[in-house]
Amino acid sequence: THIQFSGVVSGGTNSVVTWQVNTVPGGNDAIGRIDSNGVYFAPATVPSPATVNVTAVSFEDPLVSATATATILPPPQVTVSPTSWTLPAGSGNTKAFTSTVTGAPTTNVDWSVNGVLGGNAAFGTISAAGVYTAPLTPPFGTTVTVTVASRDFPRSSASATVTISGYSTSSFQGPFAFSMAGRNASGAFFRAGSFSADGAGKLNSGLEDINDASGATTSPISFVGAYTLTADGRGTMQFSDGRTPSSFRFVLVNNHQLQIIGFDGTGTATGQANLQDISTFGISGLFGTYVFDFTGVDSSSKLLSQIGEFTANGAGGITNGLVDINDNGVVSPVPVSFSGSYMADPNAPNTLNSNGRGKATLHLPSGDRNFFFYIVSRSSAKFVGIDPQTTAGAVTGVTTQQAPNATFDLTSLNGNFAFLLAGSGPAGTIATAGSFSADGNGHLTTGVVDENVNGTATPNPAFLSAGFYTVASNGRGTATFTTASRTYTLVFYLGATGNAVFQETDSNIASDGLFAQQQSAAFSLASIQGSYALDSSGLSGSSVQVFTGQLNANGAGTVSSGAIDIYTAGTLTPSEAVTG
Repeated sequence: THIQFSGVVSGGTNSVVTWQVNTVPGGNDAIGRIDSNGVYFAPATVPSPATVNVTAVSFEDPLVSATATATILPPPQVTVSPTSWTLPAGSGNTKAFTSTVTGAPTTNVDWSVNGVLGGNAAFGTISAAGVYTAPLTPPFGTTVTVTVASRDFPRSSASATVTISGYSTSSFQGPFAFSMAGRNASGAFFRAGSFSADGAGKLNSGLEDINDASGATTSPISFVGAYTLTADGRGTMQFSDGRTPSSFRFVLVNNHQLQIIGFDGTGTATGQANLQDISTFGISGLFGTYVFDFTGVDSSSKLLSQIGEFTANGAGGITNGLVDINDNGVVSPVPVSFSGSYMADPNAPNTLNSNGRGKATLHLPSGDRNFFFYIVSRSSAKFVGIDPQTTAGAVTGVTTQQAPNATFDLTSLNGNFAFLLAGSGPAGTIATAGSFSADGNGHLTTGVVDENVNGTATPNPAFLSAGFYTVASNGRGTATFTTASRTYTLVFYLGATGNAVFQETDSNIASDGLFAQQQSAAFSLASIQGSYALDSSGLSGSSVQVFTGQLNANGAGTVSSGAIDIYTAGTLTPSEAVTG
């Protein structure tokens, strides 16, 4: 608290004054301080005695002065009730806090959460009346601080601790776009669509396009559904769409993303759903350069990988398309160029489609490829191919926006990167993970790989020597490195800063995935702590296996708790407890 004093000198030739508090020039922390303009700042605590003398002294004649007194009162007292509370995440979970203010001119207060006036989406919000609403996703550390402060004297405040105990049904709400792939009794299938979760256990406004062994749907399938959600972020979900599988297990990464597996014994399915930004729906929702990773099967039901990029003009035109194709280990010798077109939902071309649905056609030299897509946001969309599997194969995947207006070169790859690839080779299913260091000048200076080929693991072989990479101005690049096991050749397309889609180009191996830039600081056990969502797909013995789940890591090498939902060749294992 401060107050302005003024001093006037009469009868001299100099009107300047200096200021003292209890005869101390400028004062001090115990009795309060006063600046050269006469602004007095009260001390943090009441002095003894509580009254101090504020003196203006003539600079020209220090014997001439005038004194005022200031009485220091205790600061206003603020309380909050309750001082601690526990509730789950989700907008349906609120708590009303009350406050008292004594010793201030008014009882007006301001509420904040973790120092943010009114709170925010990450920590929860609080109204002017003190009603706290939990965030949709539990924050890291699980606790937040609610603070109430006197508006007349902001340094008088009181705080309460809120513990967010986990997820709740209302953590899952809003429009989501999804894509899934798997197999059922009829063969391989690929799905993309959208639905709206109401935050109360129901799925509404569902719409999906499916390509399976019987062909692609000619019109989108409308559906509704239901879901449940447990405190650890795992949930169940049912689509009433007449297709198999129609029951799923999922785990929330956060309120924007969930990982999905099929879970009714009728077939395997894996996929992901992401919260949609409805303001980007319509033909203008695709604008800029996008990289894509489409994976599926060719006309002989063999693994098919397509990665590349294209530019969408926001008005229905596609240009500058490039795609690298790996068809069951047969690799296109050069990237294939293409153009194309797209439109908003062809069933409602003149309206802003509420599901973000659209149709795209890519003109490849081998023939047109047709897709339906569902917009996630300006930066992403879910695609599913709708050409007959028996003639063109079928794929599904995601497009992500490249860094806008970027021009790429060797320096675009600089630092440490982690990568993940999955597919098949002559010996069976193959999964590859690792990291490499790029020097910004065309060299992969160090690296390490973990690989599992049909159940035979080759852990931790390092690069035998420096590898090499290239980067073209459009973001397409190649990489080569060698371990004791073999030489790897790959192609990639750079997307958002530090990220890329990745495809192996070795003969007889069809494998694709991604890489992402790592943090610059060194890693340690403490790098992994808190709550994690996970999903996996592959084989257990000769049987297809997928699972989703949640783990709690303590930052010291222990998985303290967790649970996973497992599907293995029609056998369902729900909620299996995990430590490790």
